[in-house]
Amino acid sequence: MAKILTRFVTICVVLMNFQLGKNNVNAADDKYMQAYSRLVSALEDTIDWNETLKQLPGFDCYQERPLHLPPLGRELTFSCDALPPSDEIPTSAHRIRPADIRVIGAMGDSLTAANGAGACFLPELLYMYRGLTFSHGGDESFETNPTLANILRKYNPDLKGYGVNTGMWYSDDSSMNVGHPGDIAADMPNQARWLVSKMKADPQIDYENDWKIITLFIGGNDLCDWCDNNEYYSPENYVKHIHEGLMILHDEMPRTIVNVIGTIRVSEVEVLRAPICDIFQWAFCPCALFLTPDERENFDNLTKAYQEALEESITNGQYDDKEDFTVVLQPFLHDTVVPYTESGDPDFSYFAPDCFHLSAKGHAQGGLELWKNMIEPVGGKATTWSPDKINVTCPSSEFPYIFTNVNSKPEFWEPTQPATTSKSSGPIGAGVLSMITVALVTKLLATRH
Repeated sequence: MAKILTRFVTICVVLMNFQLGKNNVNAADDKYMQAYSRLVSALEDTIDWNETLKQLPGFDCYQERPLHLPPLGRELTFSCDALPPSDEIPTSAHRIRPADIRVIGAMGDSLTAANGAGACFLPELLYMYRGLTFSHGGDESFETNPTLANILRKYNPDLKGYGVNTGMWYSDDSSMNVGHPGDIAADMPNQARWLVSKMKADPQIDYENDWKIITLFIGGNDLCDWCDNNEYYSPENYVKHIHEGLMILHDEMPRTIVNVIGTIRVSEVEVLRAPICDIFQWAFCPCALFLTPDERENFDNLTKAYQEALEESITNGQYDDKEDFTVVLQPFLHDTVVPYTESGDPDFSYFAPDCFHLSAKGHAQGGLELWKNMIEPVGGKATTWSPDKINVTCPSSEFPYIFTNVNSKPEFWEPTQPATTSKSSGPIGAGVLSMITVALVTKLLATRH
């Protein structure tokens, strides 16, 4: 029993140390990540995991949980009409239907790696549930695991690159998910190079011809370290590092749409209070939590500055100079807050046992919200998630394309422009033009107030 308790304490220490020492993480050299990797390997290879679990604090939760209950409480129905792929492979990133996407990838930190997503109690936080991550996971199917990958598989069952099961950043099961726990914006260039090399080396991927969707989500760790180095973790540096990563993709990855998700309001998790929550939140994000009201307001203003700087960088046209590449900001987390139950209490079910990372339920909701953002025009995208609405949002058959900065502008669809590279699709309808115009005007009016 003493050995088991020692292992349990070691797990907690490694988790906290790896977070506290995560600056400028390098997967090959960082001592914390090496310790992390060794510990997980030991758990998987040398420990009778089932017997060990029974003797650890919290096992009752693990033992009693339903094994096949969908994270959102019920199986979903994919109610969208079938949208076939383009008759010919498109040459423009602004005329891409969901079924045209053949490869999916992901970049980011522990939220992209999905640490603890399937966890019921603390030791399982070590595991990266790649198959559950909202932007990339391919476990099961849409009905029980509505991630972006599983939504796209409804349109193209032959989608490649999604992650499954649990696995380290270098495992085969992670596939094209290069998300690395502890990473910050400064690590995005390395992740971009890594992703490019993995895709080029994969014999199942036609690198030059397959259309790709990459989702980049980073910033939580930058915000959580801001008080340690205000200059290094400034909004300007945050955007600069992401730009460097995006330009590697821009220069080296053809036929690609990149989703960039605006950073989450990490200070929101402070409402999730319990002794374990306090310990892990302090370990993961001391700069953002347990603040005075004035400090909280300043931190939330910093988060807003991150979001606005990133939005300006992505919408200013610098990534729209190539016909087969574009970057789109997806802001559904900008104003998202912790969900509450009907009784008015914070809903812990959206979070892992550390009260910081997302649970399978949180990832499932995130997948639905990311997809919804992708089929909303720029200027009219939702900035909050809607946990009370868990049905999939369907693209319009009148406008079957993924929205980009360019095709969200009505002038892109003027008669002087070629309507499509597909023989079956006509010019955009007046109704969608009106929708885009109204969304843009609404956004403009909102910013003036």
